[in-house]
Formats: sequence, structure tokens, C-alpha cells
Amino acid sequence: MSVMKSAVRGGCLLGGIGFVGGYVGPMIFMPESNQGPLLGIFITGPLGFVAGLVIGAIVAWLRPPH
Repeated sequence: MSVMKSAVRGGCLLGGIGFVGGYVGPMIFMPESNQGPLLGIFITGPLGFVAGLVIGAIVAWLRPPH
């Protein structure tokens, strides 16, 4: 698998996990907060995507070719 494909796959995976966690988590733990879902939309989702891109690229770069 190419480095680009692995990076995008990792970005989508971690970005999705970050988005769901940041969107649903505040609604569960602080239901009276009306701005809770904004955490997932603007902070944890994008940060998870960027972290996934970096981690996915590093993993693909370190993986031996087959």
C-alpha cells in the first residue's frame, strides 16, 4: 500500500473516532451545555485527522516492502 493511501486511511479512521468522541462525549457528560458538539466539529475531528495522516504515513514508511 502506498504512503498516501495509508496516510489517508489513518486520517479518516482517527478523524472519525475523534469526531464521534468529541461530538457525542459532551452530550453524555454535560447535557446542559449547548455548545458541546462543537468540540467534535472544530477541534477533536480535525486534530484526529491530522494525527491520523501523520501516523499513517509513518507506519507506511516504516513497513518493509513486499
